[in-house]
Amino acid sequence: MIRQAVRNPPPPPAPGGQPLPPSVGAMAVRSDLASPGLRIVGGLIDTVILLVLFGVVSALLRGNVGGAGIFTGLAALGYFGYFWSSSGQTVGMMVFGFRVRDRTTGGFPSLGMAMLRGFVWWLELLFTFCLIGALGWLWMLWDSQHQAIHDKLAGTIVTTS
Repeated sequence: MIRQAVRNPPPPPAPGGQPLPPSVGAMAVRSDLASPGLRIVGGLIDTVILLVLFGVVSALLRGNVGGAGIFTGLAALGYFGYFWSSSGQTVGMMVFGFRVRDRTTGGFPSLGMAMLRGFVWWLELLFTFCLIGALGWLWMLWDSQHQAIHDKLAGTIVTTS
């Protein structure tokens, strides 16, 4: 028996709006959306690529982390902007066959839209690292021995003498 995918019809247009093209309505089906867990893994692959670039540039600049950070940030904008606007995929997304699509047209995002998405992606990543780091320090506020995460992992405590 051959099974065919059944797609829901596209949603009705908003009052005064135009209906979406049929191809976009088909893309809006939840079963077509990428898995959040696999999206995170794909993002981690892209992060590793950018961290390797950061390490190489930092070594070439003899440890100038600030310069390497600026270069890597600009390279990340170019990486995301190019890949998302030209094919809808970064290397991490290619592993799973995911693509970024413009929600209204179904096509690949414009270069500007892709760069904006990449900029916000990068900010989210930095915020996540900062939040995780902050949680490591804040842990000592409710820990009975006032240990931060790094103290717990290393088996250390901090004393007054």
